[in-house]
Amino acid sequence: GGLHPPSEVILSWPRPNHVDPEERGWEAPIALIVVLALTFIVYALRMWARLVVAKNAGMDDLLMSFAMIPLIGLTICVVLAVRVYGFQWHAWDQTDRTHVKSREMTMAIEITYLVATTLIKVSILCFYRRMTGSLKNGFVHWVYAWIVFCIIYGVLFTLLIIFTYSPVVGYFHLFDISWRLKHELSYLDEGAIVVACAIVSTLQDLVICLLPVFLVWNLRMGKRQKAGLCGIFAIGLLTCVCGILRTYYATYVYFYTFDITWYAYYGWVWTALEADLGMLCASAPAMKVFFRRYFSNSSSRGEYTRSGSNRTPVQMSSRTRGKKTQGQLSGHSALASRAEAEGADESSMPFAGIKVSQGLDIHVEERDDVSQKSYASTRNLTALPRSEESGWTSSEWVQGCRTVCAALNPSSRKNSQCRS
Repeated sequence: GGLHPPSEVILSWPRPNHVDPEERGWEAPIALIVVLALTFIVYALRMWARLVVAKNAGMDDLLMSFAMIPLIGLTICVVLAVRVYGFQWHAWDQTDRTHVKSREMTMAIEITYLVATTLIKVSILCFYRRMTGSLKNGFVHWVYAWIVFCIIYGVLFTLLIIFTYSPVVGYFHLFDISWRLKHELSYLDEGAIVVACAIVSTLQDLVICLLPVFLVWNLRMGKRQKAGLCGIFAIGLLTCVCGILRTYYATYVYFYTFDITWYAYYGWVWTALEADLGMLCASAPAMKVFFRRYFSNSSSRGEYTRSGSNRTPVQMSSRTRGKKTQGQLSGHSALASRAEAEGADESSMPFAGIKVSQGLDIHVEERDDVSQKSYASTRNLTALPRSEESGWTSSEWVQGCRTVCAALNPSSRKNSQCRS
C-alpha cells in the first residue's frame, strides 16, 4: 500500500464514476460539529471560571486560548475534507480537482493538528506547574523537560511535513499527472513521518495523563480524594485511545492499502476527536470552580432552608471549643506565614480548591457555672480583681467584660443581658 500504486493496481480498479459515486454519509461531520460546539462551550466556561470567578488566570489559560484557533480550523478542515474535497470517495472516483484539493486538505489538517495539540499539551503541563506552587522536586523537573520535548516535537514535525517534498508545492500536485510531467519532484518518506508523528503524540498523551498521578499520590489526603483527582486526570486517557486509532489508520493508509482517500476518512475523524477531547480534558479541573460557584452554593442554601428548622445545635464545652479554636488559629497562622514568606497566592495553591477555614467561638460562663473539676484550670481566667486595687466594683467589672464579649459576638448579646 501507499501513495504510489503500481500500474497493475490502477488497472485493476473499477471505472471512475463521477455521476453518482459511492460516498460517505453525514454522520461523522455532524458528530464533529457537535463535539466542537461542546468543546467551545467548555472552553468558555473554563475562562469564565478563571477570569471572573476565581480571578486566577495563568499561562495555561493563555495557551489554551491560542489553541482554540487552530482547533476550530482543524475541525473545519476535517469536515470539508470528508464531505467536499475527496475523502468521501474511493481513490478511483477522484477528479482532477479533488486530486489537488485532497492533498491541500491533508497538509492543512496535519499542520493545524500539530499546532493545536502542542499548545494544549504545553498548557496542561503549565497547569501541572501551577499545582506544585513553590515546590522544587523531581516532578517539576519532569514537567519542564516534557514542555521542552513537546515544543521540539511540534516544531520538528511541522517542518518535516511542510518540506516533505521539494519543491514544496509538489506536496499538492503529487497526483496531478499534468503537473508531474512538467516538474521534477523529490520527496522524503511521507508515510514514515506521519506514522512517527502519531506514535510520538500518543506517547506524549499517555505520559501527560500519568504525570499527575505521582504528584497526587504523595499528597496528604484521603483515599477517596486521591481517587477522585486521579479520575479527573485519567479522563485524558480518552485522547490516548483516539491517538492509538489515529496511529492505526495512518499505518494502514500509508502501508497496507492504495485506496487512501477512502480509509483516510477514519484517520481524519479520530484526529479531530483527539484534539477536541484534549481540550475538554484539559478544561475539566477548572470546571470545578464554576460548578461550585453557581450550583453547589445554591443547592446547599436550598437544602439548609428545607432542613434548617429540624436541626438541633450540638453543644460543646468551653474547654473543647477553646482547644479547637486554638488549633485552628495556630494552624492558619502557620499556613499564612508560610504563604506570605514564599509570596504564594491562591492561584499557586494545589488545585485552587484546598482551602483552610477558621472560626472563632466566644463563650461567656459565670464562675458559678463551672464545675469544681474544671475550676482549677480556669482560675486565672475567671478570677476577679480586687475592688481596692482597681477601684471597680465586681458587678461593674463583670458587666464590662460582658459588653466586650457582646461586641465581638453580637449573637451572645441577648444572653449576656439576660444573665445580668
